[in-house]
Amino acid sequence: MSPPFRPFFLIAGLDAIVGAAVWLPTTFGMQAIGPTGISPGAWHRDVLLFGMVPTILTGFLLTALPRWTGRRAVSPPTTRLLVALWLCSRGTFLFLSHSAGLALSALLVLTLFLIAARQVIASRARRNLKILFLLLVFCGGNVLAAASYQVELALRLALVSIIGLVMIIGGRVVPALTVAYVENAGRRITLDRSAVLEHTAAVAAVCAFGMWVVAPQAQLTGLACALAACSQAMRAAQWKGWRSVASSIVLALHIGYGWIIVGFGLLAIHIFAPTSLGQAAAIHAWTIGAIGTMGLAIMASMIRKHSRRAFASSVPATGAFIAVTTCCLSRLLIELLPGYAVPLTGLSGTLWVVAFGLFLMAFRRMTDAEASGAALG
Repeated sequence: MSPPFRPFFLIAGLDAIVGAAVWLPTTFGMQAIGPTGISPGAWHRDVLLFGMVPTILTGFLLTALPRWTGRRAVSPPTTRLLVALWLCSRGTFLFLSHSAGLALSALLVLTLFLIAARQVIASRARRNLKILFLLLVFCGGNVLAAASYQVELALRLALVSIIGLVMIIGGRVVPALTVAYVENAGRRITLDRSAVLEHTAAVAAVCAFGMWVVAPQAQLTGLACALAACSQAMRAAQWKGWRSVASSIVLALHIGYGWIIVGFGLLAIHIFAPTSLGQAAAIHAWTIGAIGTMGLAIMASMIRKHSRRAFASSVPATGAFIAVTTCCLSRLLIELLPGYAVPLTGLSGTLWVVAFGLFLMAFRRMTDAEASGAALG
């Protein structure tokens, strides 16, 4: 049976490219492509946040949850149903109604929540309840965005829930793959993970996220973000990312998680010195850096695992990680060099498209290798 991630990771790559391609021409002084009646920036934002992100989540969770819960994998008809929901959402978004398309995207997330809840509750896997909670929060933000009600609040809800999910998934995947890679290379490694530090980092992040959602400019929120940045840095240091520099995919996971820390730090700086640094710097560190890099790395690692080539080198995949990292750095430079905003924005958008284009190239090669491995098996 074909793994559930296949159609969704392909969709995610295409969505990422299309989402950027709509507004990219405007950075070069040309007319935007795509639907009228909505600004290119808003269309780009909604496609990526409520289109690309749910597809990555769906592909990953449908594949990972059965292993985490010990339950059976979802059936092919269920996978096809979710793909059909995405097609309806995207078709409606493009050709009929922006709001209705977002509403159907929320329905996709709600359906994913119900599927995940059934597995989690049946297995009594309490550690996965927080995943269900964050899926509901993300769905709520999606609904508010579809209703055009408190849009800024909706976007903050959606963003913190996604970063929260990335932190949970990263906390499981990044150290596990680091250990697997080092041991696969014939070396020894021991990760001394402190339970107290793990819980402290989680509490600090929850407090920072909650305060940013309800009081984004409060000084206390800035303090909470600074504490979250420090505690997350200490958490990530336990995973010994420097032991994996020879593996682009494992290193990309560490870099992607590192952007979460940078995002908290930049948000704290913005709150304490709003005239020196805009909030967009923190948001793009989270969206381009954390979500973009971690999304690419997690998709690539899952595909490689199923192709039985977990740590095999891939030039297109490595190029994709380099491109998305440079993309994020280019976007952040705009805050320091506002006079070069136009070329830097164009460069950043182009690199985003290149990154996911290279991923699709690697995706095809890796899935071909998976099929070959299955035939040999």
